[in-house]
Amino acid sequence: MTFSTRISKSHNKTKTTWNIINELLGKQNSFNDIHQLTVEGTHYPNQQHIAEEFNKYFSTIVDTINNNKRVTPNINTSSSYNYLQQVEGNHCSPMVFKSFSTNEIISIIKSLKTKNSFGYDEISPRILKASANYISSPLTYICNRAISAGVFPDRLKYSIVTPIFKKGNNSDPANYRPISVLTSFAKVLETALYVRLSEHITLNNMLTDQQYGFRKDYSTDEAIFKLIYEVLNALNDKSMVGSIFFDLEKASDSVNHPLLIKKLPYYGTAGKTTH
Repeated sequence: MTFSTRISKSHNKTKTTWNIINELLGKQNSFNDIHQLTVEGTHYPNQQHIAEEFNKYFSTIVDTINNNKRVTPNINTSSSYNYLQQVEGNHCSPMVFKSFSTNEIISIIKSLKTKNSFGYDEISPRILKASANYISSPLTYICNRAISAGVFPDRLKYSIVTPIFKKGNNSDPANYRPISVLTSFAKVLETALYVRLSEHITLNNMLTDQQYGFRKDYSTDEAIFKLIYEVLNALNDKSMVGSIFFDLEKASDSVNHPLLIKKLPYYGTAGKTTH
């Protein structure tokens, strides 16, 4: 099959294109190809030790980054939190939780990508979809109970973490990024939470129109189009064009959770949800 045929028949053309590029470049991303890690001059050839070193590295990398940059947590906390206190009328009404119906949960299950990959429970999205009509009622109860009680089941927090090689020395753990595979049931509950939270955010108009990504009708493609459109317009007007790009290292992993929790009351999502 030619490359063009593979791309045209693919449901995810971007992913297929990158797979082809990686194949041509000879990149290998398999965990089984990792025969040795070197950490601070110590070599670890044993698979058990390799797994332990990866776990240690991935779980402490954010603290290491912050310590190296000498980040003072109170600076960000005081500035952004004080801003919320000073702006009048910025409190949102409390989030009212609307219980999920079985049809909504079935819809969420069907929205998952049909994959054969699975978490520690060995139940893939494909199997979950095939059994959706039979398990939707108890799963709906679990989702509603978890959200109303404000408790995310511990068993759904477990994931299989696979280190994916990026580039450079393949014995250096810094050259790998972790990919976590959650259980299919965890994805259902996460999506349910996302649906209700998105409804609350949209209803209260919390996000600026300049916020792209992870939003319906606000994809990163839209952000790229807006950037190109405004740059071309400026150039046509013979104006000076400048841009600043930030590469935030471990941005998602570095979220200040104490600050985020402290802000929640201003967005109406503090404590347990109400019916």
